[in-house]
Amino acid sequence: MARTTQKARSEATTLDQGAWTDAALHALAENGIDGVRIEILARVLGVTKGSFYWHFSDRGELLDAVLQEWRRRATLSIIDRLESTHESPEQRLRRLLRLQFESRRWEFGSDVELSIRLWGRRDPRALSALREVDALRLRYIRGLMEELGVDKAEAAARAILAYSYMRVSRSLIASDNMALAEQCERVLFGRR
Repeated sequence: MARTTQKARSEATTLDQGAWTDAALHALAENGIDGVRIEILARVLGVTKGSFYWHFSDRGELLDAVLQEWRRRATLSIIDRLESTHESPEQRLRRLLRLQFESRRWEFGSDVELSIRLWGRRDPRALSALREVDALRLRYIRGLMEELGVDKAEAAARAILAYSYMRVSRSLIASDNMALAEQCERVLFGRR
């Protein structure tokens, strides 16, 4: 028994909470919420389940950490990065609209987001996180539109269109057809 506890302590010091959360995000992207299981994650990480319980009290706590990390990576850090450029509102919005075409991790992020959206259909915790993230993203895009001089009502409508474009454009526009993406941007900006 002492040897098992010592092994679990050793594993806990080599893996932190972030490693478990990251593994859970990858499992979520690959297999959906039903694929996020402690036993499977422990096997992938090459540790025992005991290591998990050094960092989380239960699966629910891990899922909360997954949603927080997704919110941070997929929304807050992107907004922070865009704001730190001190570029014009148009440049920041253009960068945001092109993320899915230029990001190396777009496919992974898209898979995570789709899995969370499907999870949100049956779990109030995931639905709440989705609503919060959607509201943050729409508020940010609307703010950029308003900085461009678009009135509040139209900025809100354009924000929804821009956000919808961001969610699906990569699946509709080939990455080598940036001319079409640029035409879509002109429409979103209200230019022909």
